[in-house]
Amino acid sequence: MAKAKAKNAPPSTPAQPAVVEESGEAADLSDPADIEALELMLEETHGVLKQAVERAGPKRVARALDVSLSLVYKWTQPPRTKRNPQASGARNPLDKLITIFSLSQDLEIIHFLCQVARGYYTANPAGANQPERNFVSATVSALNDFADMLHFAEKSLTNDGRIDDGEAAKLRKQWDRLKGRLEQFIVSCEEGQFNAGAKSEPRRRRRGADGEE
Repeated sequence: MAKAKAKNAPPSTPAQPAVVEESGEAADLSDPADIEALELMLEETHGVLKQAVERAGPKRVARALDVSLSLVYKWTQPPRTKRNPQASGARNPLDKLITIFSLSQDLEIIHFLCQVARGYYTANPAGANQPERNFVSATVSALNDFADMLHFAEKSLTNDGRIDDGEAAKLRKQWDRLKGRLEQFIVSCEEGQFNAGAKSEPRRRRRGADGEE
């Protein structure tokens, strides 16, 4: 949940979130497995970029970036890959950012983009894929975490009529942790971990550029 800022205000230097996760292991793009994984990840970027370009207007994007209109359109089309050698699109700026992040695993890029969008980055918790998780206990645990956060906010206000900077920082930390717990809950639902007697392979739903399946 992002803090409100003045509309059209220029982004400030990105603030670190209350919970900073350690960077993961950088990809070695000399490894064929890493190359294949990256190419699979990049297959969807043109669709994501197409939605943004259509919203902003292709001509405006071309003028702002000082590139040709035809190149902007190529960014929104599938690029040529080993899996799709007949495609005519071009690698786009989003591809380049993802590649740099895959090579470096430097979260500062992610923090900065979230700050530009007036939001925060919170890493998903490790170990979300756990067999035989109990739906009731997972639900109760998430609700208890939410209740604890609200109770802390209410207690802070009751004590002196205000939530000071230290209390706000603690609330942010609790909220970031809760978002991770809720993401773990949703992933468990998507992968069928709560299903009675489910023994099938975990499944992940793929979302399109608009967030829909």
